[in-house]
Amino acid sequence: MMQVALVAIMIDLLHEFFASPVMQDALPPALLIAVVASSISVMVLAHRLSFLTVGVSHASLAGMGIALALALPLFPTATFFCIAIALLLASLPKNRGITEDTGTGLLFAGSMALGIVLISQVSRNEVDLFGLLFGNILTVSKQEWHWLWIVGIIIFLAFITMARAWWSIAFDAITAEASGQPVTLLRALLYGTVGLSVVMCVKLAGIVLTTGLLVLPATCAWLWGRSLIGLWLLSMGFAISSTCIGLLFSYQYDWPSGATIVLTLCMMFILSWGISSLTQHRR
Repeated sequence: MMQVALVAIMIDLLHEFFASPVMQDALPPALLIAVVASSISVMVLAHRLSFLTVGVSHASLAGMGIALALALPLFPTATFFCIAIALLLASLPKNRGITEDTGTGLLFAGSMALGIVLISQVSRNEVDLFGLLFGNILTVSKQEWHWLWIVGIIIFLAFITMARAWWSIAFDAITAEASGQPVTLLRALLYGTVGLSVVMCVKLAGIVLTTGLLVLPATCAWLWGRSLIGLWLLSMGFAISSTCIGLLFSYQYDWPSGATIVLTLCMMFILSWGISSLTQHRR
């Protein structure tokens, strides 16, 4: 009887969740971001670009500050700024021995400082600072929805087209270059695509939590798969399921949606790690 009652409660909750106008508007863009982020997440892990996502996501604050100061479109301006930062980071390690993590730290700090200064000069009524820092997928305007679709399609096409080349240079760039692949160009395109993905994820998880969306899906998948296709499908599965569960809990308990989704991904990783460790131990 108790199990039947629990199932009935869950069915009622799901019906209420999907019938909510707010969630009907929030679910499609959230799932779009989940699919895109989980795809790029595979390359972020393969190329060890986790710190790059931290730097570019925090640097996006400067792009948003410039947009607010000059009355420009917020996310398109931040998009161009983040792509520029990502491409600059791709070229920095070649300049006088500056390592990638050093360059990321420099641009991260400078861009963040610039963004704080610019945003501090704007009226508080003009900017949702909490939304910028922690995301707010529940208030997607029509313009932002169109922008998400355009950026998402660009990222997804780039991934489909260059996934195998990116995968090969992640593990053996020397052999790939010897075989005639333009490694420098491919790496620059990957960095630019990661920059695009970061700004897209900011709408869902905010500047602070974006790295979670670009690292955790593939991290969960890495415990179970090793091939490119396998990791990609598993990463998408983890991201989509975590997004749905996170939004459900966010709706039920009035929690911040982005933080709840990232927290769900963290729980997915812990669960996957535990099951994977137990399976290996039994073998």
